[in-house]
Amino acid sequence: MKKKFSWRVFISFGLFIAFFFLLISGVFLYIAPPGRVANWTDWRLMGLTRTDWKNQHLIFGFAFGVLSLFHLFVINWKGFFSYIKSKTTQGIKSPAELVSILLLSLFFGIGTFYGTQPFTAIIEFGNRISGSWERKEGQAPVPHAELMSLTQLSQQPGLGGDPEALKIKLEKSGLKVVSVNESLAEIAEKNGMAAEKVYSILAPAERKGSQFSGKGFGQKTLQQIADEADVSATSLQLALRQKGVEAKTDTSLKTIAEENGIEMRELRRLLETMTKR
Repeated sequence: MKKKFSWRVFISFGLFIAFFFLLISGVFLYIAPPGRVANWTDWRLMGLTRTDWKNQHLIFGFAFGVLSLFHLFVINWKGFFSYIKSKTTQGIKSPAELVSILLLSLFFGIGTFYGTQPFTAIIEFGNRISGSWERKEGQAPVPHAELMSLTQLSQQPGLGGDPEALKIKLEKSGLKVVSVNESLAEIAEKNGMAAEKVYSILAPAERKGSQFSGKGFGQKTLQQIADEADVSATSLQLALRQKGVEAKTDTSLKTIAEENGIEMRELRRLLETMTKR
């Protein structure tokens, strides 16, 4: 006699598998680098990108929720409501336990929202691990530059302003590029490499030594730096803004550094990166 298909067993195994993948993907996302770093460098863990792990977490979370509803309200609905009824009665008879778990749950929610300990420590620990993947060398010129098209990238300081020239440059390096409207990420995926690698082909070689090593650097204005590097002062201003630095073109670099709370050498490094050829 053929054994009848057991939905109870099916859902129980499904819940276990969904919970297992939720746990694994949750841990990996906890330690994964920020999206701007992961997407730029094509970060992978066990062959999956950060976006892949995020999708896995989402889908198995959805599956866990659906299976839980079937488990409670279809397969075990009689036992479930009987259990709830009995436990509710016991809870009313045992107010200390009921109030304690409600207060603890409230503490978890409010504590996380307002950033109190120990919740802040757990969150900051994960942020430190994520931040450790980031490095100053090879950073994207602007956050999420991989989403920019060649047309948009060409307007960045030091890239010439001609998207067709960038397309030809990539094609001469053996890359397949359909149009200047393709994003850096699309070009990278099509050619089996990281967006960081594609950009390294487009970006001019970095100059050796300090580009602005002369005296009086702090007294120069942003406009003067742009003129010396033969780039647009406005594009330099926008590039700094994308890095969190507000600057007026007629303001001295020393004043810009002081107003934004950064050291002069950090401002020098940013400007050298943005004006390199």
